[in-house]
Amino acid sequence: MVTGASGVVGRAVVKAMLATDEVRATVRRADAAEPLRGLGAKVTVRAGAHADELAEVLPRCHTLVHLVGGVAQPDPEALYAANHGSLLVAIEAAQAAGTRRIIFLSVPGADPDHQHPFLRAKGMAERSLADSGLDYAILRCTHAYGLGGLWFTATVHGALAAPPFTCGPGTQELAPVLADDIGAVVAAMDDRAAPLGGTWGLEGPDVLTADRFVSVLRDDDEEATHADGQAGAAALTAVLGTPIDAVTASFFGMPSRADAPDAAAAFGVRRTGLIVGLRATLAASAAIDAG
Repeated sequence: MVTGASGVVGRAVVKAMLATDEVRATVRRADAAEPLRGLGAKVTVRAGAHADELAEVLPRCHTLVHLVGGVAQPDPEALYAANHGSLLVAIEAAQAAGTRRIIFLSVPGADPDHQHPFLRAKGMAERSLADSGLDYAILRCTHAYGLGGLWFTATVHGALAAPPFTCGPGTQELAPVLADDIGAVVAAMDDRAAPLGGTWGLEGPDVLTADRFVSVLRDDDEEATHADGQAGAAALTAVLGTPIDAVTASFFGMPSRADAPDAAAAFGVRRTGLIVGLRATLAASAAIDAG
């Protein structure tokens, strides 16, 4: 079972797991269901806000992959509900349904005592999962890229703006990871018969500064402008045409490097180089436009 399966990582996880297993998925919107059904998943449209709702579709599922959450939420209460509360619901549902394992997607720097609310919520969720008594794997991923995803969309739009823009000082290190590589690692975790009970990190094989990433996306050397917090939120709101808050902008301005044992090495997954991954993403986008 994959919860929160409609995003760029969710689609990649569902696709990777379907290579060897039956996959169920939950989404919140009916229009998000058909692409996943097209991949071969059995999709349920439901909010999943209560454990009994999720438990109804979990019987005979060995693993629950929990992808619900993200930094962009309407208010602080929603931020914690999405990133901590949703996992508490998933844990309760898994225990009720007899699901043996939860794989949880987290981020580097997650810490229940962190000052940043998103990293604090993710850290609280990690601690709750470790204390649940279930077999679990926590996968701390750096920023993911592929078709869609708020960070990648914001970064591309910012890079192509005039003048180009990026959150943070521009010197922060990034190691973007292709969503398909995340899917491959999650599928490999699910396939391991032995108990997991640990935390791993996953980053892309290429490390570069945020400013350098802008140059790669633009294919030129025009210098980016920078802002953080409220100013960064205003700049992203302008380039995206949709409201972005300071919590999101400040997270996008942080370094994004793995801070846990290498999941790719531990589970035998070969990571995709950044240029290769970007070209594949561009080709997929062009194919959609042409179709």
